[in-house]
Amino acid sequence: MKNIINAIMVIISTVIPLKAQLFNANVEIFDTANLVVMYELSFREDTTHLEYVSEAKQILLIGENGINSYQDYNHYRYYRDMRRKVKDGTIDEWLMGGLNVSDYISNYRFEIYKNHNSRIILTNDHIFQMGLYEYEESFDSFNWQITSETDTIHDYVCQKAICDFGGRTWEAWFTMEIPISDGPYKFCGLPGLILNIADTQAHYSWKFLSIEKPSEIINIERADKDRTKTTKIDFFKLQTRSNVSHGISNMTANDKAVQKAIEYEKSKNNPIELDRK
Repeated sequence: MKNIINAIMVIISTVIPLKAQLFNANVEIFDTANLVVMYELSFREDTTHLEYVSEAKQILLIGENGINSYQDYNHYRYYRDMRRKVKDGTIDEWLMGGLNVSDYISNYRFEIYKNHNSRIILTNDHIFQMGLYEYEESFDSFNWQITSETDTIHDYVCQKAICDFGGRTWEAWFTMEIPISDGPYKFCGLPGLILNIADTQAHYSWKFLSIEKPSEIINIERADKDRTKTTKIDFFKLQTRSNVSHGISNMTANDKAVQKAIEYEKSKNNPIELDRK
C-alpha cells in the first residue's frame, strides 16, 4: 500500500503545481450552501484484488435555491484552500513551501452539480493530459423502486429503495426525516436524503457521516475554466483510452515510482459505472 501511495504522489506532485499555475480566481457561482453533508466511500477498484478496500471522504453541499454539488472532500479542500491563499495574498508562499501534497490526495476529481429546478445533473471531470470535460444527465436516470423495508441509521428512520444504474444494482437507505431529494455521487430522486447506498456486490458503498449548517459562507461554485462539452458515453470512451503514461513523458521510464503509478492506474478496472451509456 505504501508503494501505491508513493506512486500516486508522483502523479499528484506533477499535476497540482500545474493546476496551481493555471488557477483562475474567477469562479462561476451557482448557489450558496445551506447544509453540508459528509459521506465516507469504501470502494474496490481492482477486481483482481477485491481484498483491497480504499476509503475516501466526500462532501455534498445543499444549495439554498435548488442547486447542489458533490465531490471528493480533498479535491474540494484543495480549491477552497487555494482560493483562500489567493485572497489573503499568500498563494506564492504556499505553493513554494507551505503546500503539503499528501494532504490533498484525491481518488476522484469529478465535480457533480445537481440542478433540482431543471432536473439536470452536470458532471465536470478531468482526463489526464486531455483537459476538462462536462456532460449532462437527467434525474430520470434513476428508476427507483421503494420497498417497505425500514431501518434506523444515525437515529434516523430510513426506508430501502432499489435501482439499476451504471450497470450495477444499488440498494439505498433514505430518510424522509430529512426531506432533501439527494444523496452521494449522482444519486437523487427519492423523497428524502439518501444516508447509505451500496451496490449489491459491495464494490462501492457510501455511508452517511454527518449533516450540519455551514459555519461560514460556502458558495456552490466552479472555477472559470475552459471545458469541452460532450456526452457521457463519449467522455467515458476518451477516459478509457487515456493512459497515465501519456502525462509523464518528462519523467524517466525507469523510475520505479512512475512504474508503480502506471501499474496503479491500470489496476483501476472496476469503475463506479460499469455500463457507461
